[in-house]
Amino acid sequence: MEDKHVIIPDFNTLFNVQVDVEQAYFAVFDGHGGVDAAIYAANHLHVNLVHQESFSQDPSEALCRAFKLTDEGFVKKASREHLRCGTTGVVTFLRGGTLYVAWLGDSQVILVRRGQVVELMKPHKPDREDEKQRIEALGGCVIWFGTWRVNGSLSVSRAIGDSEHKPYICGDADHSVFPLDGSEDYLILACDGFWDTVSPEEAVRVVSDHLQENNGDTTMVAHKLVASARDAGSSDNITVIVVFLRDPRSPPTPSAEEDEEGVVEGEGSPPLTPPETR
Repeated sequence: MEDKHVIIPDFNTLFNVQVDVEQAYFAVFDGHGGVDAAIYAANHLHVNLVHQESFSQDPSEALCRAFKLTDEGFVKKASREHLRCGTTGVVTFLRGGTLYVAWLGDSQVILVRRGQVVELMKPHKPDREDEKQRIEALGGCVIWFGTWRVNGSLSVSRAIGDSEHKPYICGDADHSVFPLDGSEDYLILACDGFWDTVSPEEAVRVVSDHLQENNGDTTMVAHKLVASARDAGSSDNITVIVVFLRDPRSPPTPSAEEDEEGVVEGEGSPPLTPPETR
């Protein structure tokens, strides 16, 4: 098992951050070639995040910088200890009514709003045309070897670590920002061992069926998702985090378009229910 995950629902208390809005951090790291890179990222990335000068004003910039510093730190560790491994990573950071996402590689997060999938990101894979062009411009190649691989080796195009494959496997994270209006249901963060066999729409169906069968009780929903990936044939490591952004037994807050005045009052953060992880 080379996956690691991090759940920090009360980021402010952990780091003694004195702000008026709630902050929370969730991450999945999918290691390859060993577990060391995933462990390092799970232990260091959120610490690097809070120490960035841009953290208070620009969380997206701080997240990308934290990824870069984590990559650089692990590359040094790998050189000292003769490690040959890496990890993908996807991080979601909630600050008040805003969701920040940053990622490297093919671990992914989706947002579900009123039962519908909202795409938050595109994974870094070698067959993505922009990634293929970036790799080839550096002198590398993307070839088919069971799946599309960088230089015939790794099936992801960005990661923390993988020193021997840099600069083709780069440590530059992408990021996205999404305002939340209270109509959002939940997030699903998972590694490729889940997404390779379960589509976002199928994942939503599994969650919906579980909630209906259990009167809105979120307990064990991540276990159900893991089981669905196994049943679909996944033999890879599987890690799933489900973060409910509202109580599924309560109706969602009307969106701005549905509000009679066209405005949703207040800027408070949506309440988080405890995440389910498997």
